[in-house]
Amino acid sequence: MTITLQTQETDVLNVLSFNPKSDEYQCFIVDLTPAQAQHILDYYNKDNRKVTKSQVNKIYNSIESDNWLLDGQPMTFNIAGNLTEFQHRLYAITKCQKDRTFKVIVVTGVDTDTFSKTATNKARKPIDEIQRKYSKAHYEEVSILGDILKRRRSYRLSMQNAITCYEDWIKNIKNSMSVSGDYENLLDKYSLQRKTVRAYISLCERYGYLEECKTLLELLNNELDEDGGDSVTLAYQFINFWNKNAVDLSNEKRMDFLYAMLCVATDRIIARDDGMLNLDANPSDLEHYEMEKQGVYRKFLA
Repeated sequence: MTITLQTQETDVLNVLSFNPKSDEYQCFIVDLTPAQAQHILDYYNKDNRKVTKSQVNKIYNSIESDNWLLDGQPMTFNIAGNLTEFQHRLYAITKCQKDRTFKVIVVTGVDTDTFSKTATNKARKPIDEIQRKYSKAHYEEVSILGDILKRRRSYRLSMQNAITCYEDWIKNIKNSMSVSGDYENLLDKYSLQRKTVRAYISLCERYGYLEECKTLLELLNNELDEDGGDSVTLAYQFINFWNKNAVDLSNEKRMDFLYAMLCVATDRIIARDDGMLNLDANPSDLEHYEMEKQGVYRKFLA
């Protein structure tokens, strides 16, 4: 059946089980089909934000992998009959098999201009999901977790994987925070990259290089101590290499650079644990495409 504008205005209940255009503020539940979702998008979505295809695909993939979850989020229409919430979900529903139905809460009679006059909801982040289950989890732990996943070149920390990843890594993270406390000079030097230092410690512990990690951190910490005594070649070259090459980098690039340096230096400590050998690196050696070929950097990848 071809749905015309006249059909929309005069015979909407033949397509939908409700009329989106209503002055009455009310709430009810419907079973929505992909065809009905498309009808709403065609005729009742005239005053909405631009569609983001990546978000549509994310929702669709979630439906396919985890089914349609009853999360309590409603589909809302203002008194003019225009959709105000649920646009991306509707597009995702239209991609599903035509014989499926989706239980949806519907609210009609919403005031117009609510987006411009009402304070927006606080966007949920992975830390919110983690703290929902683990109330004592704090920002620094989650920040380190995100950096661990980045260093492993795996998936990013998200609402969907936050709890699983937190449970998998929290022991290593807590230990890294404890271990790093022994190296005050080092943390002062790399205060803006602290989460990366702790992510590195977490990875070393997970993969059996914690002792080599502690040896390196101790050498670097002593090198940064004005009363630390004689310099050790590796530590001296590490600090000077950083001072020379990291100065013009953004902080994000500095974290990548420092992590690669720590991995290279760990390889040197494995070769000789007194640190009396050269760092033997140049900036181009620290790019991911070079680092992934060998050493602990390669072993730490997912």
